[in-house]
Amino acid sequence: MTWSGGKVGAKITGIVTDRAIVAVLSASLIAPFFVPRINSVLDSVPFLRDHKSLSSIVAGIVVFGVAKTPRIPNIVSAVIVGIAGVFILAGILPLYTQITNRSAS
Repeated sequence: MTWSGGKVGAKITGIVTDRAIVAVLSASLIAPFFVPRINSVLDSVPFLRDHKSLSSIVAGIVVFGVAKTPRIPNIVSAVIVGIAGVFILAGILPLYTQITNRSAS
């Protein structure tokens, strides 16, 4: 068996450019910089300020829509999808917690 650096390099490049992996990495590494800024904009709307879960879900849907515009490159789109996923998760998690706590008691 011989070592082939070209195959390893191709696999690493494939991992780094995989849209799903980039989306997950952006959700954990990049989203913390953008989410507070977007939340402060959402807090300026009185109705959305009172309904945090709804505003997070709405923000996630809007950001998903931005990610699907045709002129955005795939990697950038994957980063945007990761940020949108954080908003959807932040909006659904409190609702999920309420439902599971009610069924547990």
